[in-house]
Amino acid sequence: MTAIPKIESIDWVLASVAFEVLLIVICVVCILLIREVRKRQKLYRRFPGLSSEGLVVLSQKLDFLYCQPLFADDPLFEKLIQGSNFQEILDSKDWARMRLFFEETEKPRDMSFLFSMKLDEKEILWYELHCFTQHVTVAESQYVCFIKNITKEQKGLRERQELQNNLDLLLKTSGDFLWSMDIEKRQIRFLTPIIDDDLQYIPQSAGGIDKSSIMPEEDSAILDNLANWYISMYKTDKSVVNRAFPPVKVRLYGKDKSLLWYHVRGLLNYDESGTLVFQGLARRLDVMMDNFIFDSSQNQNALFSAALSLPNLRVFWVDRDYRILGANQGFANDFGIVDLEMVQGDVLNNVVNSKSQLYFNKVLSEVFASGRRVSWTSEGDKLDKPMMFNAVPLKVEAGIVIQAMCVYFRMDS
Repeated sequence: MTAIPKIESIDWVLASVAFEVLLIVICVVCILLIREVRKRQKLYRRFPGLSSEGLVVLSQKLDFLYCQPLFADDPLFEKLIQGSNFQEILDSKDWARMRLFFEETEKPRDMSFLFSMKLDEKEILWYELHCFTQHVTVAESQYVCFIKNITKEQKGLRERQELQNNLDLLLKTSGDFLWSMDIEKRQIRFLTPIIDDDLQYIPQSAGGIDKSSIMPEEDSAILDNLANWYISMYKTDKSVVNRAFPPVKVRLYGKDKSLLWYHVRGLLNYDESGTLVFQGLARRLDVMMDNFIFDSSQNQNALFSAALSLPNLRVFWVDRDYRILGANQGFANDFGIVDLEMVQGDVLNNVVNSKSQLYFNKVLSEVFASGRRVSWTSEGDKLDKPMMFNAVPLKVEAGIVIQAMCVYFRMDS
């Protein structure tokens, strides 16, 4: 029969001592950790907004002493912990700038310092450093640095800056600009600067600008009519927000009150304050383009096209029944016509206002009856706006007048 081995009794005294020693060690570690946390909190009080940054402490000679956390997952901290110093890590220019920055830390300023560290030919890491001087003894001090990896922020900043530079270049060379119009106040706000023909910025007032100060009242009325139409739709259907409105052509005052054509397009939207606005792009129309002339027919077409594009000139032509066969944008804006195709073939009386209609018809009837051109200038208060009106007969080879072309200037503009 096998004998059962004796189990030696536990030395409870020895076990109690071991447990007490372990407990003392744990308490000492906890005390050290608490002291370290308090020490770190004390350091972070100098820059309360940098609690998430890594902490690096340097000697007076800028030698690395220690950092927190000890096991930072960052190439810069890894190099410092492995024994490298900033002089070895940075290029000569950044190192010279950093030394100058540390020399200035005694002065009362809270500026940050940006520097980069090249990992390889393609990858560069960017860091932001805040620092203050901590005096250990009367003769010895340390530099306490808070360092944050801002590579992602710098990359995003560069991308945004590049986009902004490209947008500025596009708008400056094209003459286009971004705009916003308060639907309720009917004021225009320029979201980007306006450029003149010399690629110089045209001074503009800050904030909302009354439309009458930047465009003729006829063009202002076109935007007003468009806004009224969208407001009536918005009251019954909120989905019109973010819907593009029909593009319109309006004239804006340039340098010395000269008129320039712009193609305006955009959408109904809410601005940053929740106000209902039209927002979009105003594209400069270079309608006076260079025309390469090779023969007389092209010459005539080029001259006619150039004349129609003049912003101060109103042109339209009709047949003997006073049906509109064609017109230019200046005529359309005078009578609030958004799309010229809408009036093609329409009777003149349905397009122009009643006061203008009376005088237009009188001149046209004389042209068709006499077969000669007729000029007329408004006098007194015959019309709301004074004008110089000319009508020219258009004949076939037999000398019969089949159409008449009307050209007029508004003398107030």
